[in-house]
Amino acid sequence: ERSYIPEDQRHTNKNSQVASCYSETIPAPTGKEDAQQKSDMELLRFSLVLIQSWLTPVQYLSKVFTNNLVFGTSDRVYEKLKDLEEGIQALMR
Repeated sequence: ERSYIPEDQRHTNKNSQVASCYSETIPAPTGKEDAQQKSDMELLRFSLVLIQSWLTPVQYLSKVFTNNLVFGTSDRVYEKLKDLEEGIQALMR
């Protein structure tokens, strides 16, 4: 943490709700049998909500981290998540 986040932002980030992802509260299939009982649309909807729950925290990482390696990686992850979001939305139409 010390090498990536500037001192003045470190304590602020710990109290920030924006930096957190709450994907554990998204109702998801709990196993193979449960997933097989869901419709394709339900699985797509779950996948979309899960991906969307990560968009803001990953984008936030790009703003917080000063290390170029982490910054570039979080940007690439964000772009991949956006691509997945668009792909799933297209499948849901």
